[in-house]
Amino acid sequence: MDLQDLQEKYGLPEEVTEVLEESGITELYPPQAKAIEKGVLDGKSLTFAIPTAAGKTLVAELCMLKSILEEGGKCLYVVPLRALASEKFEEFKGKYESLGVEVGVATGDYDVSGSELARYDILVATSEKVDSLLRHKAKWLADLSTVVVFDEIHLINDPGRGPTLEVLAARLRQLNPDLQVLGLSATISNSSSIADWLSAQHVRSEWRPVPLKEGVY
Repeated sequence: MDLQDLQEKYGLPEEVTEVLEESGITELYPPQAKAIEKGVLDGKSLTFAIPTAAGKTLVAELCMLKSILEEGGKCLYVVPLRALASEKFEEFKGKYESLGVEVGVATGDYDVSGSELARYDILVATSEKVDSLLRHKAKWLADLSTVVVFDEIHLINDPGRGPTLEVLAARLRQLNPDLQVLGLSATISNSSSIADWLSAQHVRSEWRPVPLKEGVY
């Protein structure tokens, strides 16, 4: 599946395909194409379990950009670590600022509602920060959001971070039943169970862009 198919068959805005082509992307990997065929660009939730470097984040980006540019949507990208939040913030800002997409980052644990964060089209935040916002009456976060992405969703099994992530996912869906939820992971073993819990489509693949060789030295 190439970018022209995404534009013609699935309604991806032309400006997005132009930006992706400039970055060297001309066609989708097989797992990415399967996610598109499952309806992720039509607003369906998805649990996406594929190996590292096989293109999980790009599918999330396509969903967020389609929502922002066509519907005026607001998107929340939830990560487990501050370092990863900074990385994704710089990545999204560098790629999509030219489209007029405003990207923000929130990683502190200050006890404020953070209403000034509502102006961003994509807000990259740690799960603890989003949890803090919701606990301090920032209901606008769920009301305004159209797409929420949980990167590294396998951490829901982590004894330290897992409970916060689980409550956060449940709370956001409770506040906004129309929310499109994307759960991304390279290592999760029970992705189908997570998909059932999120009422989401499920794509799991072992396909890799670079072969993985295993041996004994």
